Amino acid sequence: MSTMAKQHSRADRLREYAATVEVAAISVAAMGVLVRAREGRAWTADLPPEVVFAATTVDERSLPASVWVALRRADVDGAVEAMIGVSQTTFVVESREEMGEGYRLQTVEETRPLPEIDLLITQLSAMLDIPADVLAMLAEWGADDPRTASEIADLLDRRLARDEAIREAAARAAVETYPTAPAPRHHVPDGGGLEMSVADAVAVLRLSEEQARALATLVRRVPVTLTG
Repeated sequence: MSTMAKQHSRADRLREYAATVEVAAISVAAMGVLVRAREGRAWTADLPPEVVFAATTVDERSLPASVWVALRRADVDGAVEAMIGVSQTTFVVESREEMGEGYRLQTVEETRPLPEIDLLITQLSAMLDIPADVLAMLAEWGADDPRTASEIADLLDRRLARDEAIREAAARAAVETYPTAPAPRHHVPDGGGLEMSVADAVAVLRLSEEQARALATLVRRVPVTLTG
């Protein structure tokens, strides 16, 4: 292939790469609507949402807190750049053969990192307890589709109402279990370990209503101490 033809081919691949990133940015923008909607609602966890996001791993990987912060500020380009910075998925711009050690031909590839939309979706899914396939559908709709914001609001309303119902049920179970004044939150006994109310444990561990009832039954029968 002539030098001019190679340059033309490389330029085409670079344009294709840019187009791929632009398509990914559409999905990132849709997830930004989700992040801002969640930020607009009460946050009861001890850690900030961006910290919880970064700590949510998917197959031992996670995107950094800066992605959440960029989406919170509607900075799609910043979020895409942060995702590209930790990406393990590449786009091959050019592949050529060069003479290596021992005068053997070896293939050398020029690559560019791509934002991993699947990782963003699955990480948000695990953090917010929303099925990944639902988030993938919202990502396809994009941020400008009026259905996106409406569906996100409905999803969050349902989950936050459920979580509040679970916390209230756990609190009632805790009062029934310990009718006297409860111990201080997150009290550390002299012998080490962690002591907290059933309601706090439910909130921290994100237990389901069934799991909350089981925990309340357990502590009713015997004191439970968490140790490191």
